Amino acid sequence: MRGFEPSDGDAVLSGILAAEDFALALTGYFPEPGDLQSLFYALPEGAAPEQKRVLTVTADGEPVGVVDAVLDWPQIGVVTSSLLLVHPRRQRVGIGSAALGRARETGYRAVRASCPRGWAPGERLLTRAGFERSPADTVPMNRVVHPHEGEHPSDLWRREL
Repeated sequence: MRGFEPSDGDAVLSGILAAEDFALALTGYFPEPGDLQSLFYALPEGAAPEQKRVLTVTADGEPVGVVDAVLDWPQIGVVTSSLLLVHPRRQRVGIGSAALGRARETGYRAVRASCPRGWAPGERLLTRAGFERSPADTVPMNRVVHPHEGEHPSDLWRREL
């Protein structure tokens, strides 16, 4: 993973647009080109802009996905991610798991992740990576949540590192 660079835009956007099942599970809408741009602006309540990171996931030297993360939120030493998305053509080969493992390498003690409730691919990834679902918690996303999206809750998952 590395910081998002403007030259990553086309490849990352291609992955977002190809991930229709994720977008529908999360929002009830198909993905749109503006979904990439919105990653740079949305923050959960109480987070500061300097805590925000949009990261490019790479494999074989190419951008294949994106992570939306907030560092040291809601506590110091915790990374909160509302999005880890790998292009559907590159899924199920360990890229997402490797990206999740990067938090440990950078000194964080816990990762909080959100996953649309019932979205099997995300729940499998998080379970295999050692995350546990918080039974009663839904997680604020790193974006504006529209009122109708209460019909599409996301669960909070957590992993101590």
